[in-house]
Order: sequence, then structure tokens, then C-alpha cells
Amino acid sequence: MIDVELTEPHHVTVGTVGEPGNRTFFVQAQDEAVLVTLVLEKQQVGGIGDLLAQLLARVEDRPATDWDRAAMALREPIDPRWRVGELGVGIEDAGGRFVLEFTELLIVEDEDELAALPEPREVRVWLDQDQARRLAAHADELVGQGRPRCQFCGRPMDADGSHVCPSTNGHGRLTR
Repeated sequence: MIDVELTEPHHVTVGTVGEPGNRTFFVQAQDEAVLVTLVLEKQQVGGIGDLLAQLLARVEDRPATDWDRAAMALREPIDPRWRVGELGVGIEDAGGRFVLEFTELLIVEDEDELAALPEPREVRVWLDQDQARRLAAHADELVGQGRPRCQFCGRPMDADGSHVCPSTNGHGRLTR
């Protein structure tokens, strides 16, 4: 069930609230009438960037190398409707427009609730090629702004630059 469809949004972005290691990721789209904000996982934001980049390559284009980062900021109020469970990224062959489809994550406490589970809501957002270029690059940059990775195990390090590394077999903390 499509809850909202934005066919000509003037603002489409991904962003975060919080510090690296404790960030909440959002996708946001706005047209003249409505502002839609949804909660995503970091991997989903990365997926949006990767999939848009692949689709841009099909039309012999690539993600932006320079864009107005301030224009890509989340807009207030950051009031998410729901958390995204599934997302889809596609391209309209005829018009060259890109589409993002977000499906609500529904959580059930026990199996008895499955029968009464409502149909998940959906948001569909259409992008032109320039919006897709900027969003692909911005999503990639945003995901890369996380905590630094350990050079030995690849796991995220704490804010102070240390973490328990499997390379030490659990014996002490490894620092940069």
C-alpha cells in the first residue's frame, strides 16, 4: 500500500543524527506539499548509493564529484514516519528517471500476531538524473564518515581510537 508518492521532489537526501558509532540514519524527501522522513540502517544507505551508482553507469553517467553538501542536510522537523524494512532502487527506461521505494518494517512479538499483521506502508520517491547523481555520492560519503576501522581486523574503533581486537586474542585493548 503506497502511503506517499513524491513524483517531483525538490529535496531528496540521506543524513544522520548522533555521533559515529551511535548514529541514526534517515532518508528524507520533500515536494511542495509534504516532507517525508524515514529511519534506515547504515547498510541500507550504502545500498542506495551503490545501486544508484550502478544504474547511473547504465546511462553512462556516474555519481557527482562535487555537490552542495549544505543543500543535502536533513530538514526540520526530523520526525520519521517509520523504519524501513525493504528498499528498492530502479530506473524508468522511457523517461530516465530513478525511483526509490521504501517498505515499512513490521515487527511481531509472537506468531499469533502474524494473522492480524497489517500490510506494510510504502513510500515511493522519483528522482531526476542530477538528484540521483548527488544522492549516490552523498550516501557514499555519509557511510564513510563512520568510526575509523582497525588496520588489523577491520572492526570499528571507539572514539578514543581503541577497541578489543581479535588480533590480541582478547588480551587487552589495541590502540592506533
